[in-house]
Amino acid sequence: MIRLFTTLCKSVLEKLSDEVLFHEATKSFNCYNERCPGCGAVGKLSPYGNYFRNLVSRNEENIESRVGPLRFKCESCKTTHALLPDIIVPYCQHSLRFMLTALVAYFERSKTVVAVCADFDISVSTLYAWKQRLLEHKDLLLGMLESLKEPVRVFLRGLLASVRLSDQLSGFFKSYDFSFLQNRSKATTRSHPP
Repeated sequence: MIRLFTTLCKSVLEKLSDEVLFHEATKSFNCYNERCPGCGAVGKLSPYGNYFRNLVSRNEENIESRVGPLRFKCESCKTTHALLPDIIVPYCQHSLRFMLTALVAYFERSKTVVAVCADFDISVSTLYAWKQRLLEHKDLLLGMLESLKEPVRVFLRGLLASVRLSDQLSGFFKSYDFSFLQNRSKATTRSHPP
């Protein structure tokens, strides 16, 4: 998988839908200068079609759409890789913004867990899985000691309001080799050092 970190920030998130963000991020991607995530070869990726996946986003209510991530094949190692912008959480149909918005609603404690889940049309177990991942990834992003000092609600609001959100997501991916809020059991490992 090729992760594409764009210019996600509060002003962009307020103006554009997740589907538009997906298309804007991928339309100008130049694979010919990129490094293969498998073998590390530079300039060996070539277009190899696309596939379709569901993307659930949120704008007062859930919006389901289909997006077509581009695929690329490495001429060196013959592996294929999908291009996923930062608005997509790998192996999850819900967008990053959807997940963060649901978690903000949960941590604000203005509604019951059941009401939050009904509002977002997700199961309680899904919400708790996201909560667990968020707490683990918050510790990784901030460091254990800083994480203990910062309440989760404050962390989430700061993340959504950050002008450097994409930089933070990119740094997280480079440090840990999986994406923020990605289920780690499905994270892949690279065959070369980052």
